[in-house]
Amino acid sequence: MCGRILVKGPAWLAKLGTLSLLYASVFITRIGFGAIIWIFPLYIQAGPAVTGIVTALYPAVEGLAALPVGAYVDQRGRRRAFLAGLILVSSLTFVIGLSNNLFLVGSAHAIEGLAAALITVSSLAMITDLTVEKNRGTGMGAFNLFTLAGYGVGLVLGVAFSQVYSGSLGDSFFIVSGVMAIAPVFAYFALREPVHSPPQRRSLKQIFDSLTGDVSSILPVWFALTVVLGFYLFIPRLLKEAKPGLAQSYISQVTPLLLLGLVVLGAGAVLFGRVSDKIGRTKTMIIGLVGQIGFLLIFPDLFQRLILVPQGTPWLDAYNTIGPILVVAALLFFFGAALLPSVLAYMADKASLGFRGATMGLYSLMLSVGLALGTVLAGLADQLGSQSCGPPCGVQGVFYSAVAILTVLSIVSGVLLQRVMSRKTIPVLRPS
Repeated sequence: MCGRILVKGPAWLAKLGTLSLLYASVFITRIGFGAIIWIFPLYIQAGPAVTGIVTALYPAVEGLAALPVGAYVDQRGRRRAFLAGLILVSSLTFVIGLSNNLFLVGSAHAIEGLAAALITVSSLAMITDLTVEKNRGTGMGAFNLFTLAGYGVGLVLGVAFSQVYSGSLGDSFFIVSGVMAIAPVFAYFALREPVHSPPQRRSLKQIFDSLTGDVSSILPVWFALTVVLGFYLFIPRLLKEAKPGLAQSYISQVTPLLLLGLVVLGAGAVLFGRVSDKIGRTKTMIIGLVGQIGFLLIFPDLFQRLILVPQGTPWLDAYNTIGPILVVAALLFFFGAALLPSVLAYMADKASLGFRGATMGLYSLMLSVGLALGTVLAGLADQLGSQSCGPPCGVQGVFYSAVAILTVLSIVSGVLLQRVMSRKTIPVLRPS
């Protein structure tokens, strides 16, 4: 009897150790991804159109691979897919550094999309397995924290590498590959397969049929959020249009601020993930929606004030120039961090047993499609707005469009969720 208690007692500690290793591996890998985001467009020797196509191969393949990878993760296990993704991305990054031949770089970058799907889907499925409903929001928030922090550190390294190795950018890929190689070594020796439902062979149709009404209802707001993330990725283009002569030193100056912003956003994800464990997922989503929509509404005004601050201005003087709107925007952005972990935890809570990998594959698929669609729609909104009254209207067009998309699709999710809840509360009459 004592032996059984001793075995069961430290189970939570073993789960915490596995989660810590998982988060550390994700953090290390995202450092590499963040650095590549900055270096990659500088490394490719091609025109803007071809560069855009080659860069888009990565998210395109990730999106196409997401559902098959989810099915594979359910059938063959999480650890195997996770290790395969880590090894693939490290090896392919090294290959990219060997030559900037367009075919070689494009092919390797495309396969990196498969590696990203393997890492993302398997890690989220493992977090779902290792947590329960009362702490899953915290687990998903921690995943967001380490993901964003890794991207932030990677972007800082990417800026540094682009200056130090400006004459031989290929060397920076070798360094990034070495950093990424640390993760699979630790994962191979220490990561264990978490307990989950027995593997079964399933078709993609069965995977779609497994989606509960709860999961299907939340997909519109999740898709809207991914589209909005694509709008955020368009900000560098808006900045370039507003300040055509943007200097490299100015970029270096704002990079630490970007890193701080990502870490704060990740910390908000952990906090609100825990809040969602306490007050519920949907209530936390509403907090996130209010924050996101509020931030998107005031960002065009904030953006116009930011670009008027002269290069090299001390932060305190810059705040005096911008005004209290900066504090309001920061608070709204922080509250907006509640949306991502609560949606992720909700999907994990409602995922059918045996289909958790497939559900996370659907998450990854919609993320890739939403990001791609968001950047395209942001470009159209910017062009239409700029044609009407110049760059300021372009910024307004981009972010007011994001408000409209997020608001409409959130209402759709709310209506669908209400219908699902109504069906659950209808009493079933049985014959006496």
